[in-house]
Amino acid sequence: MKTIIIGLGNPILRDDSVGPIAARLIGQRLDAECSSRSADISVSEVYAGGIRLLDEMAGYDRAVIIDSIVTGDNAPGTVYRLTPFSLPQTRNCGSSHDITLPMALGMGRMLGMAMPSEIHIWAIEAEDVNTFGEWLSVEVEKSLPGVINGVLSTCGALR
Repeated sequence: MKTIIIGLGNPILRDDSVGPIAARLIGQRLDAECSSRSADISVSEVYAGGIRLLDEMAGYDRAVIIDSIVTGDNAPGTVYRLTPFSLPQTRNCGSSHDITLPMALGMGRMLGMAMPSEIHIWAIEAEDVNTFGEWLSVEVEKSLPGVINGVLSTCGALR
């Protein structure tokens, strides 16, 4: 199964960078632990969501997206396993570039793009997504090993 792992977020907004950081660490781990890294697993850091995800996911059978989330319902570092249709409503739909993931997937399919049939979302409750900085809050950073192992397990990359 051809899989893309996408770390989504802004690399200079503290906890919003957890997706790209996780993707980078997953890529490094795959390179270190797999003598010949599987051509079936690609890793990408993406800094904008919505419609911009279409090109990243097109042509893959499975997509795994890692991103921060702010629900205010749980403590920072809480990990959520979601699907595109169980995502909370976004507050960032001010333009056509910021459509929701389900809307983007529907648009991609409508345009004849080969969209993944299987999509997994790993979201980590953020503490601070508004402060400029390239470091994670302590609790969000503590969640990384579990998310990385979970993503690799989801992709069948753990031995």
